[in-house]
Amino acid sequence: MIHKISKKSLKLIYNVFIGILSLSIIIILIFEDAGNLTARDLDTVHKIDNIIWMIFVVDYFTRLIISDNKKTFIKKNIIDLIAIIPFNMIFQSLRIVESTKLFKTLKLINFLRSLRALAFFFKFQKCLNEFIKTNKFNYILQLTIVTILMGGVGMHFAEGRTLGDSIWLSFVTTTTVGYGDISPSTTAGRIIASILMLTGIGFIGTLTSTISAYFIDRKAKKVRKNFKYKVLDTIKEELDDFDSLSNEDINNICKTLIGLKNK
Repeated sequence: MIHKISKKSLKLIYNVFIGILSLSIIIILIFEDAGNLTARDLDTVHKIDNIIWMIFVVDYFTRLIISDNKKTFIKKNIIDLIAIIPFNMIFQSLRIVESTKLFKTLKLINFLRSLRALAFFFKFQKCLNEFIKTNKFNYILQLTIVTILMGGVGMHFAEGRTLGDSIWLSFVTTTTVGYGDISPSTTAGRIIASILMLTGIGFIGTLTSTISAYFIDRKAKKVRKNFKYKVLDTIKEELDDFDSLSNEDINNICKTLIGLKNK
């Protein structure tokens, strides 16, 4: 039993770790697309991106090697396979061609960026699927992400800032951190910030309750499972003395087993 609990805990830690890395890649792609990073910042971002990519490569091929059926593993993990495609090397190669101002090359780069972002979004969702579905938190998460992006676009037009700074301001406001490095100065910007603050308060409250509900549900499942095993052990003890059981005892055992099966 201890081994099983330990294995589940390790799986949870693994899923959270991979989920955070996937979310980090999505954030990196957003800031890269904003196009306001300095050469030094861009270099740092690419290094982080490469480290995360190497972790995903090792993770994918380790799971592939230890899997019993390689073909089934590949079919079930298409998103993971797309995630380890070396897009950075492809982007660097295409940037050389991009300097020739070829429209098709620009379209291809944008398509690959979108494909990569989508792959990591599904990977993030896959890793934390059980958690984000607790209390229907997935809908709250999607609504919050859309609100942050829309708020960033709104700040961009209302405040006249770069898209990267606007998304950063939107994100910081929603999380209620409030660094103060950037703040809205126009009336429209303050109205958008107010909406983001209220969204952030609601999101954090929902996140807290979801975390609590998730672990309470896990504990409840564990208790139910332990109760089930105790009942089955009791039935086994009774069946060991099968000859002394009456028809009524056998009927009660059958009813108990049916009840456990339907739970």
